[in-house]
Amino acid sequence: MITDTTKITENTWQHKRNSIGETVTGIEDIKQCIDTILTVSKGDIPLMPELGTDIIKAIGENAEDAIDIAKAIFSKEIPKQEPRAELVDISGTKTENGRINLKIQFKEKTTGITETTGTEL
Repeated sequence: MITDTTKITENTWQHKRNSIGETVTGIEDIKQCIDTILTVSKGDIPLMPELGTDIIKAIGENAEDAIDIAKAIFSKEIPKQEPRAELVDISGTKTENGRINLKIQFKEKTTGITETTGTEL
């Protein structure tokens, strides 16, 4: 469904990832921003070199250390890059194939709505 952007009443919005003509606002906009922060390395986007993280520092470490490194990186970068969100919790678990799943729980500051997102490293 194509969104008529002239009828969006939110101050912030963006195009919905993996869609044509759709947009996200509110908590979904914040969640998509956090997902971008989690999956982009700093310097990958030329006009936004500070977007993302240096999560590469966690790659190759044992699972427990990688989880701790990732939690420290995300705890620093998410509040700095997405000021509309307040971090509630970051947790990580090791998968059977040696990767780690990270879950990020955050709260939208203006509404208090809580949402969870995550990534696998």
